[in-house]
Amino acid sequence: MDESDLEWVLSVEQKSYDYPWSQKGFENSLDQGLNYIFCSEEGELLGYVCMLTVLDEVQLLNFCVAPNHQKKGVGKAAMDALKMKLRESGFNLILLEVRASNLSGQKLYQKCDFHRDGVRANYYRCQLWDEKSMELLEGKEDAVLMSCTL
Repeated sequence: MDESDLEWVLSVEQKSYDYPWSQKGFENSLDQGLNYIFCSEEGELLGYVCMLTVLDEVQLLNFCVAPNHQKKGVGKAAMDALKMKLRESGFNLILLEVRASNLSGQKLYQKCDFHRDGVRANYYRCQLWDEKSMELLEGKEDAVLMSCTL
C-alpha cells in the first residue's frame, strides 16, 4: 500500500466500520509499518492490511475486506497468503485485537489458526442505547486479544 491507494482504502474503511481510521491514521501507518492491498489475480482491489513489527512479532492493526467481497473466502485467502509471507520473512507471531461484537471477524481469525488469549476491557469506542433517556450514548466495548504462531 502507498499514498496512491489511500482514496480507495479510505472509501472502503468508511463503508466497513462505525469508527473508521482517519486519513492521518493511514498516513502514519504508511510511515511506520507494513501495509498491503489485497488484489485478485485480475488486479481487482479486494481489501487491505496494516501492521507494525517488533523483532519477530507482527501486530495486526487493521485487516479489512471490502464489503462487496466479504463472505466469499477473500479474508481467509488473504490471511493465509499474509501468514506465509510473514513466515518466509522470519516472523514468528501475529497479535491482534478484535471487537467483542465482531463475531464474523473472530470466526475468520479462528479459521486462520488464531487463538483467543484474553480480553482488553473497554478498549474500543462504541455507541450504546440508553433505555432511560432513549438516546444513543458514547460507550466502550471490549477487545478480544488473539494470536497466531507462525
